Amino acid sequence: MSFRVRFLPEDRSTVADGPVDLFLAAAQCDIWTEQPCGARAACGKCRVQVTAGAAAVTSADARLLTSAEIADGWRLGCQLTLEGDTTLTLPERTRSTAAKSFGGDSILEVPIEPTFPVRGAGKQVERYGVAVDIGSTSLAAALVRLDDGRVVGTTSRVNPQVRYGADVISRIHFAQEHADGNALLHASVVQAIGAMITDLAAQGQVAPDQIHAVSCAGNATMTHAAVGADITPLGQAPYEGSFTSEVERRARTFAWPTHDDGAALFLPMVGHHIGGDTVGAILATGLDRAERWQLLIDLGTNTEVVLGCRGGLYATSTAAGPAFEGANIECGMRAAPGAIDRVRVLGNGRLVVGTVANQPARGICGSGLIDAVAELHRAGVIADSGYMRGRVECEAAGVSAPVCQRVIDAPAGAGTPRRVRLDQDVALTAQDVRQLQLVKGSIAAGIALVLRHASVPPSALDAIHVAGTFGSFVRKESVQAIGLVPAIDPERVHFVGNAAGVGARLVLVDARHRARARQIAETCRYLELAGHPDYQDAFVEAIPLGEWR
Repeated sequence: MSFRVRFLPEDRSTVADGPVDLFLAAAQCDIWTEQPCGARAACGKCRVQVTAGAAAVTSADARLLTSAEIADGWRLGCQLTLEGDTTLTLPERTRSTAAKSFGGDSILEVPIEPTFPVRGAGKQVERYGVAVDIGSTSLAAALVRLDDGRVVGTTSRVNPQVRYGADVISRIHFAQEHADGNALLHASVVQAIGAMITDLAAQGQVAPDQIHAVSCAGNATMTHAAVGADITPLGQAPYEGSFTSEVERRARTFAWPTHDDGAALFLPMVGHHIGGDTVGAILATGLDRAERWQLLIDLGTNTEVVLGCRGGLYATSTAAGPAFEGANIECGMRAAPGAIDRVRVLGNGRLVVGTVANQPARGICGSGLIDAVAELHRAGVIADSGYMRGRVECEAAGVSAPVCQRVIDAPAGAGTPRRVRLDQDVALTAQDVRQLQLVKGSIAAGIALVLRHASVPPSALDAIHVAGTFGSFVRKESVQAIGLVPAIDPERVHFVGNAAGVGARLVLVDARHRARARQIAETCRYLELAGHPDYQDAFVEAIPLGEWR
């Protein structure tokens, strides 16, 4: 008999045909949950409240929850199996993803000191601005009231530059190989931003002449392309563009539908290597104001790492490669409908997966790749070295029978790798694990060297912020389990989602944040990893799986 599982406060529901684990039911409603201890029932931090329906009390519940909490419907999410109509409330701490937004109103300083104050005879109509995150893969924008900084509407779309190359390197090559390459890249992105401004104005019922400013945050290549500068020098030694400072132009220069005197502002960069998107993320997370050391990691094809507090800022950039986007992964794909984006080996030994938009599985994206390797390593299928054990080896190691049955040994002489079947037609291969280890080694080595450069031990970190679109969808226990980030208290690991967009909004609204952005760009110290004498050793040390060593 089927039954309904309802989640609050979203008021989303899913129908199950038989007993279903909380993790899977929530995933079917696009709600992701955390199990910081890896579902070992050791921490008690994944608790959820059953507000209607019945939920059995497990021995772990009895051990980690008080009798009063149990009576009020609290249960450990990692141990909860639902068997009938149930309504649950999931606390914020139980959720594993940050909202894809331009930040809440609590980030604003009151009173606001306008970045673009009213000129002339005074305020006649309500004034607006647009904050834009110029990502390599996607563009996001928000319509913002300039008088109080509130977000009125948001929109996003694929960056149309992808037709010229999937990443910044291929787009630089496109510009190098085509006489009109720079012009095409510039036109495609500014036209897309203009279309988003039009969409936002329609959403908010705002006239173009009410839009007085546009602020943009992007990496060095995206910023150069957007302002119309030559991007080709960024692809050849010494890899320097034509500017690093803040750029302000009239918005009409780009044919954007704004007030005739509207401004277009592009956030400054840290040298030629760390873009305005990272400066915006530093603003959003408050790294430059923190009392104790914090780490910011902007996960992507190029991953930026920033260590900071009031005492200073240190940054580096690591070439992580395109594995997070599905490249070089046998069943890899972007986070599109049907991509496996979450994997769990449950307490009863079953392996379950979730997909984007709950569509039939047709591949695996970056977050699913990290999840799969972390879970199969925890289950014993993958050794610390990254070696994927065969079925007989798994059985001998005590791996659960349901997982052992998913291991597919490579036929002798077939030239195909050993693999683990995640779904009917999607598998994780031994080579996929190696690809992730290379990415993980590069990022972890960058983190280790920045910490070493500043003489900051990992234990001194007060918080870790994981930013970027991709960084919104990974589980903190997974990134820590494989050793991608230092093993501090998981509750001090935060997913900050579209931090670059939040920074663009702050600069758009308040002159104090614009001044902070300039200060960050001028004072942040950049650590070059290319040719660093310790990089190769740090990279090799970071290859094995397991918590940060």
